[in-house]
Amino acid sequence: METIRDTAFGKLVRVFSRQRWMQYPEEQDMSIWPEYLKEETQTKEEGDHPTPDESPEDLESYGLYTVTSQATNRSRRLSSSTLRDSGQGLVISWRGQNDPENPQNWSVKKKALVSSQIWLLTFAIYIGSAIYTPGIPGVSEEFGVSRVAATLGLTLFVLGYGLGPMIWSPLSEIPMIGRSPTYVLTLFVFVFFNFGVIYATNFGMFLAFRFLTGFIGSPALATGAASMGDLWSPKVRDYMIGIWGMFAISAPVLGPLVGGFASSAKGWTWTIWQLLWVSGFALVLLFFFLPETFAPNILARRARRVRYITKNSQYMSESEVEIKEIKPRVGRLSPSPTKTLYGQS
Repeated sequence: METIRDTAFGKLVRVFSRQRWMQYPEEQDMSIWPEYLKEETQTKEEGDHPTPDESPEDLESYGLYTVTSQATNRSRRLSSSTLRDSGQGLVISWRGQNDPENPQNWSVKKKALVSSQIWLLTFAIYIGSAIYTPGIPGVSEEFGVSRVAATLGLTLFVLGYGLGPMIWSPLSEIPMIGRSPTYVLTLFVFVFFNFGVIYATNFGMFLAFRFLTGFIGSPALATGAASMGDLWSPKVRDYMIGIWGMFAISAPVLGPLVGGFASSAKGWTWTIWQLLWVSGFALVLLFFFLPETFAPNILARRARRVRYITKNSQYMSESEVEIKEIKPRVGRLSPSPTKTLYGQS
């Protein structure tokens, strides 16, 4: 139930039931939420060297972000300390080091389930390029273009998933959005845009949808490794990223083999039908079984629930504090972030 509660399906159930179904612990027992308040001992600077009793791996698995720069760490510390010292609010964090909602504390089975969905998603998108190649002669014949021109169906798809991560992947790093909505929503559009490829009435429409499918389906190609980092400890993370990379590499290798059977038997459109089947299957799995893995998003939603319970808008997660303190500057250049962080402005 906990796994489904944080999925796209679980969030919809909560919305339509007005939070009566699939409730979180603090919604079932309102006396729990004070345990989420960040204690003074937890405000130790994360960028400092660990104490003898704390290894870097322990600090990293307990931290708010899996991978951050020193500048980001310092900025976050300044934001939370400013908020605390000024009395403007209280920071919502994990419920101790063994908080079950922290992805680093999930069971191995749950981590493996979530990781396998990211691997399948990566495979389903990457295979979309090479699976088309056996159908190039059929596309050339149907639309009356040369085979060189028909190769654009491959080229534009690859161009699309090369450009897409520059837009979609940063969205998954925004605490209010997270990874799961980015994966599910882009995959949903990817699946239906492939119908545009199959039923294209002219060559221009065909090329446009090939580009759009590659562009819209690309987040997992850049963010999949980050999802592995959300889940696994530093001791295991590299191996999980390696497995993820194997799925990414095997997809274009198997694509011509898989597409070749369909193209020779049913024509070029069946190469795209195969892509639809595997991506549609991935969409169903992700919709029902992919929970959020990005810790700042989990804590931001927790803070939002605490604000609703307490009717106090001062409770915020660290990521919300950091975003709140970002002030736009109009009409002049902002000071150097590095100088500001180190007191040299």
